[in-house]
Amino acid sequence: GVTYKTAWFMAHRIREAMDDKKPGQIGGGGQIVEADETYYGKRETPRVSAQRRGRPYKHPKKGGAEKRPVVALVERGGKVRSFHVNSATKASVEALLTKHVAPETILHTDESNLYPKVGKQFADHQTVKHSTGEYARGDVHTNTIEGYFSIFKRGMKGIYQHCGEAHLPRYLSEFDFRYNTRQITDVERTDEALRGIEGKRLTYRWAHEAGHA
Repeated sequence: GVTYKTAWFMAHRIREAMDDKKPGQIGGGGQIVEADETYYGKRETPRVSAQRRGRPYKHPKKGGAEKRPVVALVERGGKVRSFHVNSATKASVEALLTKHVAPETILHTDESNLYPKVGKQFADHQTVKHSTGEYARGDVHTNTIEGYFSIFKRGMKGIYQHCGEAHLPRYLSEFDFRYNTRQITDVERTDEALRGIEGKRLTYRWAHEAGHA
């Protein structure tokens, strides 16, 4: 019984409440954190790299299409955190890992060259080689984070269909919140979201200026 404008704004305010603005580090002694990156949706503002002499970046595994990078970290059996980054580079991945993951953690990744350097800052760094068909070696795998990416992409395509790039961080907050509260009741989940409202303010103008979802 409300306008699309009202529903759109209300949904973004709920997602803002779901965003944890002061998260502590995940992982810790004996804990495993999986890290991986994925690409979702076409970029609305092509990224241009100086090294490419003005040519737009094209992700080689996505048919040459310009994609939006998402980096995610998940504690095995615990919480997930996902981030829309301008570009998935060694520097951007290192910044996220060192800020959000405790150094005592065991890090599991694929064979991407984004992780070997930063992996040395943790208690251990184990990798699986997808290029050779290896997806698990004992408890070494990235299946948990890949499962989260699958949930995220299915949800985005099945429910929202389109998301403006400027709003992607809020949608990631929603899917992180859903995952992180998967083991509690709907009532508890609602209470948790309501607690997230404190100290936040999102006006329609600020939401609208970010672009239309």
